[in-house]
Amino acid sequence: MNIFNNKFYQFVSYPFSLIYKIIICVRNLLYDKKIFRSLKVINCKVISVGNISVGGTGKTPVIKFLAVYLKEMGFKVAILSRGYRRKSKGIVIVSDGKQILAGLHRAGDEPHLLARQLKNIPIVVEADRYKGALLIQKKFKPDVILLDDGYQHRRLHRDFDIVLVDASVGFGRGFLVPTGFLREPVSSLRRADLIWFTRIDQSKNINKLTKQVRNFSSNPYVTSEHRAIEIIQASTGNRFHLSYLDHKRVFLFSGIANPASFEKTVTNLGVQVVHHLKFSDHYNYKTIDIIKITAEAQNTDAELVLTTEKDYVRIIEPVPNLSKIYYLAIEIQIGNYEHILKNSLSSVLSNSSKHQATI
Repeated sequence: MNIFNNKFYQFVSYPFSLIYKIIICVRNLLYDKKIFRSLKVINCKVISVGNISVGGTGKTPVIKFLAVYLKEMGFKVAILSRGYRRKSKGIVIVSDGKQILAGLHRAGDEPHLLARQLKNIPIVVEADRYKGALLIQKKFKPDVILLDDGYQHRRLHRDFDIVLVDASVGFGRGFLVPTGFLREPVSSLRRADLIWFTRIDQSKNINKLTKQVRNFSSNPYVTSEHRAIEIIQASTGNRFHLSYLDHKRVFLFSGIANPASFEKTVTNLGVQVVHHLKFSDHYNYKTIDIIKITAEAQNTDAELVLTTEKDYVRIIEPVPNLSKIYYLAIEIQIGNYEHILKNSLSSVLSNSSKHQATI
């Protein structure tokens, strides 16, 4: 049973959730009233991509999508992240846009993954986002800084706030942590300039969810799918069409916040999933884990072991021989909402004079 659905847990944890809610609401009020000041970085725009929930809303592929999208529009882009669970402190330049300068443990798994996927886009991690933004502005002089997971980090002024909502799970019962999985009340969506519903293909009732959001925000929204595009052999980098999975018995493993979504994506490909071995979010794999995974896969007579790309980057360093393991490449597909996204970004980027005509 999901612990958030356990009534005894809800009863015991609710007082802590209420205290947390009061703290969050007071803090937001102090920023709204300008008692707490946000610090602005000059000569570039800051676009925040965040959420109001704990766990995976598909933020990393959205950041990748936006970085490529803005770059194709002619803007110089840089990415600023906290580097969650990295084993380093202070500012780390993960990539200067030409080469990767920091490995998995110094960068954190998500910035490291982005550095592997994106070319000509600097990536920096720093818990103090204002300090990190100043370094980016001075060193790389971008037109746009994409602030990864920055919705709650209000000390850094942002010119545009995008909030992701996982359409496959919505807002649950509306409780804040620890009783539920929300970081902020749903009413906090009022601050967002754009609502982005991810995993729309896995939503049971998107109309109900959009109506719930409309109670607090009349700003534009877009929807997207996490679309599988190919599988890649971990040891060789060889790429295979999704048809390679046809009628195969597949063993899954993952250490992500939303493993059900990964399993659903694979199942929708017509694959027979024989087992899904789940690890904690951001799990750092060791050799013994890979041995366990391959042994259990053999016991189920699986023909193929499949994981996520985010998991893959956490096993390439400790385990060089991954011939039996493949990972699923995912990309964002925004469908008919591309014009809404473009128009929304235009409102903030139109002041970038040298690119004004391209928007």
